[in-house]
Amino acid sequence: MTLKDRLKNISFESNPKIVEEIPFSEFITDALSQKISTIPVWYDYDYSKQFELILNFLDNKLNSEFEDLTLSESEKRAIAEEFLKTNNGFGVLDKLIADENITSLTVNSLGSVYVCSGGHYRKTELVLSKKQFNDIAARFKGDSPVVRLRQDNLFITLLCPPVSDNMLIIRKIKDVFETLDDLVKNGVITDELKTFLEYLLNNKKNIIVSGESESVCGDFIQVLINSVDESKRIAVIEDNGIYKVNLDNVSAFSVASLDEFDYEYILSSVRELYPDYTVTRLNDYKKMLSFYLGVSDITGGLVTEVRARSAADASNKLVNLGMTALKSTEKQAKTKLSSSYDYIVHLAKSDDNSFIIDSIMEITSTKTSSLVLNEVVKSVDGVYALDLPEEILNVERNNGDQSSVLKSFRQRLK
Repeated sequence: MTLKDRLKNISFESNPKIVEEIPFSEFITDALSQKISTIPVWYDYDYSKQFELILNFLDNKLNSEFEDLTLSESEKRAIAEEFLKTNNGFGVLDKLIADENITSLTVNSLGSVYVCSGGHYRKTELVLSKKQFNDIAARFKGDSPVVRLRQDNLFITLLCPPVSDNMLIIRKIKDVFETLDDLVKNGVITDELKTFLEYLLNNKKNIIVSGESESVCGDFIQVLINSVDESKRIAVIEDNGIYKVNLDNVSAFSVASLDEFDYEYILSSVRELYPDYTVTRLNDYKKMLSFYLGVSDITGGLVTEVRARSAADASNKLVNLGMTALKSTEKQAKTKLSSSYDYIVHLAKSDDNSFIIDSIMEITSTKTSSLVLNEVVKSVDGVYALDLPEEILNVERNNGDQSSVLKSFRQRLK
């Protein structure tokens, strides 16, 4: 019988009048989490000291509440090791964070806890006391009413007055391993659309990825990153990323906490690395403004995330950004956009909370410098219609001529 089986259901009396059957392992995890939340210096201890204290706490529990349960030293150590694997310093919330099915959770000002699983939030029975909430918030609170930071594999947002009532948001850093080939296998895109997206990557076209959801944009950008040839180097500039860096050829730079001088230094350092692709995921307006001002100095392919309701909305946001950055006219700002980027890929959320490519716009300009958005890909009732430029239809790929695939698809649309 395994340790987990032995501890599955242990009777204990939490009240002289009430005897319950609960999993001992779950009980001890909750008890340890609550105990740790009362120790302000817990995270100043090294691993061995934390391990020792957990064993002492476990012995006290067994002696005082579970006299009939006998555990060997190796079993006690296994409990301590397992607890420290999942202990993130959030007290009673640690049990939820350790649940693989939960992707994020929030705690509101009343202490109510909501968890997100499968793209949907639900309210739990767990309620944090004011002291429990304040003890957790105190670890991250700063001068700003909005605190955003990474801790291990978690992305933490703390909102405080006057921005809002106290709210804690914890999101798990995401693993995305899919490539464009996987999207075809899963029916997200067609072979023709994959060929087109590969053309954009291989020819280092500058792409704007737009969408209303941060996770939708982020998931697709990760797919693009995973689809780049492993011999190519990629630099990712982000606020505080919620995606893991899983590839040797990717260098990620988290710039949320940097002041203006350090941020400019990072930008110049990245440019001097001459990466094959530069990816930006910046929600901070000032940082995005500074980046866009020097976007023409970046070599290689460029992928830029813009939160927007549509491709046209993304275009308008960058035009306005250009007018501010350059202190220019609208016409000059549109010229900058058309000279900096080649395509806008706009994403929408699918029914299963993943993403679909809603449309792809080619960015061009007329002889009079008027900005033109030409839709080359459109999703209509789940079917993709492509109207691709001649340069793509006639291109020959290193792995064979793919033009026949694209031509035949275009002919079927006529």
